Amino acid sequence: MNIFFTLFYTLIWIIFSENFTLEIIFIGLLFSILITYTNKSLLDFKKPKLKFGYFILFFEYLFVLIVEIIKANLHVAFIILTPKPDLDSTIIIHRTSLKSDFHKMILANSITLTPGTLTISLEEDFLKVHCLKDEFRKGIEDSKFEKILIEIEENFYD
Repeated sequence: MNIFFTLFYTLIWIIFSENFTLEIIFIGLLFSILITYTNKSLLDFKKPKLKFGYFILFFEYLFVLIVEIIKANLHVAFIILTPKPDLDSTIIIHRTSLKSDFHKMILANSITLTPGTLTISLEEDFLKVHCLKDEFRKGIEDSKFEKILIEIEENFYD
């Protein structure tokens, strides 16, 4: 069993229970061991080589994500507040170059977090994405998110 996840789940249990008694700790530890044991196949994934460059790319990704969310929020707000919005929504299928399922999931969730786009499905290397306007297609096809994630995969994973 992975000790880190067991302790992490126990800590979350204690925080959410809002009490710090021996019974709470024991019950939390018991459930944490059970959760970790039943999900051990999900918790066994490739871990990155933690180097300084990894953290730089990680924070770059977070910065780009926040900036894109703000820009998309303003754009969608403008579309919605327009008296007669010109909506030409479309569904696109985007092939990703990412190799790991974890990074594909990160990309799909980042697209969904960005207003105006919604990832409908992720199957193999293909993301099916609904775009509020056809012009949002360009942002997905030339994704800054995917470029950073590819760089992370190439440099910090075996």
